[in-house]
Amino acid sequence: MRPVLFHIGSFPLRSYGLMIAAAFVFGLLLARRRARARGLDPDMIIDMVFFVMLASIAGARLTYVVAHWGYYANDIARAFKVWDGGLTLYGGVTAGIAAGFLFFKRRGVGPWLGVDLAAPALALGIGIGRIGCFLNGCCFGRECDLPWAVTFPAGSGAADIFPGVAIHPTQIYESLAAFAVMAVLLVVDRKRRFDGFLLTLLLILLAVYRLFVDPLRYYPSISMLIQNGSLSLTRNQLFGVVVILVSSGLMLYLSRRSATQANA
Repeated sequence: MRPVLFHIGSFPLRSYGLMIAAAFVFGLLLARRRARARGLDPDMIIDMVFFVMLASIAGARLTYVVAHWGYYANDIARAFKVWDGGLTLYGGVTAGIAAGFLFFKRRGVGPWLGVDLAAPALALGIGIGRIGCFLNGCCFGRECDLPWAVTFPAGSGAADIFPGVAIHPTQIYESLAAFAVMAVLLVVDRKRRFDGFLLTLLLILLAVYRLFVDPLRYYPSISMLIQNGSLSLTRNQLFGVVVILVSSGLMLYLSRRSATQANA
């Protein structure tokens, strides 16, 4: 864990912020390449990423603050300290997709086509961002004795909960899963399907791997909906089930609409 990489004078260069920035930069490069391949103006993607970045960070932070309101209620200034960690994936993804959808619609590009172009870039960004979580010491897992378990140093959030105890590196699990999702999307996209297919597939795959990773991750009691012995359910797990159901329904709707338009 290394929350601060180094200082430039008195300014700390934080690993979390750097990795979030890297996520958007590399996501931008991939999205530009995909736009060019589809005959669209790649420079348009630069404008899109700017709006998506703002919306994603705001949505992810707002969702986290609302879910942990008891921690922020007495010190609202903490809510703006994004560099300390505390972003909710689903909130960021939802806000980012909405911003991208509206952007492409305003630019006269089919919005479902546009978000499909950006879907693999979004998965790439999530994978890079989770590395930032690992370096920052947030979003950590529960104790385990696996060969790849990690012990976070004193002063980290993980060490406050599990001092000197080896735990699951759930941040790395999610990072690898997101990179795998990106690879799946790029392979699947070699055969053109209906617009919106990649986005809905992305949402389904993200929610599925979160359902597997979440039981290994530590959550404070405030984030638990059900916690009774071995039976537990987090807000993220419940939201993940909703995402799978809604995205599957949307995929079916878009598929049928595309087939109807093709036969018209």
